[in-house]
Amino acid sequence: MRVGSVLVAALAVAVATALCAAQLLRLNDATTEQLVAVGFTPSQAAQVVSYRQENGDFLQVEELLAVPQISREVFEKVRDKVTVDE
Repeated sequence: MRVGSVLVAALAVAVATALCAAQLLRLNDATTEQLVAVGFTPSQAAQVVSYRQENGDFLQVEELLAVPQISREVFEKVRDKVTVDE
């Protein structure tokens, strides 16, 4: 019975991890509307899209800090809502 409980717990963790990953917004595909929905202002979202068009895809979420108007405070607010992963 104990092995079954461990397996169920492991499965629950795996499912929760997959769901969290599925809910992250991909910076390299996001529209301004999607960026606004996760916490950027419309102006910041436009800057993110513009930066991406001029400099290519983001390789790390931390690269948002190079975008004009994206302060450390804004970055901390959205960092757990976005990803660069496929």
